[in-house]
Amino acid sequence: MEASRTTRDAPYYSFLKGAPLNASSIAYAKFISFVAGIVIARMIGATQYGMFNVARSVLESCSVVSPLGLDLALQRHLGSAPERLSVRLRQLTFFRLLTFGLAMIPPALAAAGLGSYVEQSIYRYPDFANVLLVTLIALPFATDIAVLGGVYRGVLNPAPFMLANYVVQPTIRLIIMGLLLVLGFRLWAIVVATCASYIISWAVLALVARKDLAGSGPPQRRDWADVGSVFLYSPSLCASVVFVVWIRSADSLFLGYFGSARDVGQYAAILMIAQLIGLIGEALGQTLGPRVALCYRNNNLAAMEDILAENIRRMTLVSAPIFAAILFWGDRIDLVLGPSFAVDASVVALVAARIFLQTIFGYSGFALSMTGWHVRETILLGCGFLLSVIACGVLVPIFGQFGAALASFASMATISLVRFAVVISMFRIRIVGMPVATATAVAVTTAGIVWLLLKPIDDRTLLFTVFEAAVFLALFAGAAWLFLFTDRDREIISTLFSPLRRSIGRGA
Repeated sequence: MEASRTTRDAPYYSFLKGAPLNASSIAYAKFISFVAGIVIARMIGATQYGMFNVARSVLESCSVVSPLGLDLALQRHLGSAPERLSVRLRQLTFFRLLTFGLAMIPPALAAAGLGSYVEQSIYRYPDFANVLLVTLIALPFATDIAVLGGVYRGVLNPAPFMLANYVVQPTIRLIIMGLLLVLGFRLWAIVVATCASYIISWAVLALVARKDLAGSGPPQRRDWADVGSVFLYSPSLCASVVFVVWIRSADSLFLGYFGSARDVGQYAAILMIAQLIGLIGEALGQTLGPRVALCYRNNNLAAMEDILAENIRRMTLVSAPIFAAILFWGDRIDLVLGPSFAVDASVVALVAARIFLQTIFGYSGFALSMTGWHVRETILLGCGFLLSVIACGVLVPIFGQFGAALASFASMATISLVRFAVVISMFRIRIVGMPVATATAVAVTTAGIVWLLLKPIDDRTLLFTVFEAAVFLALFAGAAWLFLFTDRDREIISTLFSPLRRSIGRGA
């Protein structure tokens, strides 16, 4: 019986193997971005911060189209056939050259006059055309980083990609931005630093990839049939990623069109805070796609269910308390960013709820995209995108920031619930259950009780807000350790912290 349990646990233990590095890298990037965001917001104000975020949203939208879905397709291509890994790695040059060349088209169009048209007709912000052009120069490099990231995940070694994308890139951006701010630049310090950070981090990753992803054995004639097989499903995966990003960006883009740059800046600040909800979940999901593909190829639905369900349960344990803290205290971002970032608590609540849903249900899409049912996933997300566009088009002009948040939440909730029902009906596996609901309820209830009890003496200062959140997190951590964590969770936590305990013991 013990042997059976160990065998069943093995996929998830191996899945957690790189999680500490992934979590550390993402945490570092989020921390740097958070601190830099605070400095930027205070120095340039909500208006210019909003203009930069509109340009960055355009870059992000383009950067999910330009890889042609290969950032996901190569995970499936490499992960589902480890016995052919060396042969398939030699196909990488072709994929990279193709996507890099295509990614050069948008900045070329912006330089040829499209940026000026956008500034005059859509986003009527002074000098927006130049900001957009410099931002889009990063697109080819961001595209190749995405493709290489898919490859590294496909070979179950995401560490080089994580370090380049989440350590090198934010560090370079912070250094260049700091130097330019000292020299007196404001908005342009951020724009140039963002572009340069993509280029430098790409150079680092590309250099490492020449050694890591070269393949082995004697050169062979390229198998064009095998190469072509990737493009049988990569367009659908590309469309899925495009729809996901556009669904996430629709609220900001519509708000930028119907509202002011100040509205967008405040909304972007809320999103910046809410992104912390998915921090650990993103780290746990780095190699999930290829593992699901391999389980499905081996017709092992039990292992696929276990990997997905355990991933979502543990995501909830670490995401729910962050969600609850933002839900009750997130509207106080003006205490950090300044009075121009005073926001509505209802907008913060809707944005946080949307990010939480996205974190919990998002990776369940691998049950479709990595198992040959990618077209169904694409259709589902396409319908969600249309719903998002319609909802934003109706609600944003009337309700502004609240309308953007409500439209985005409604779209994400609909997609998540429909996808969950589709996965259950197709595979007869349940990947979101009572443990997820229980952890969420405990987190929200605990935060609510702390908020209510301390409300009579709350003076709405930064120090007292930090105290309230700390009390809540301490109470939730105790409750989770006693009632929500399994023995396996405690064992994993103990293993992760054992090096720290040993170093403390040696120091003592």
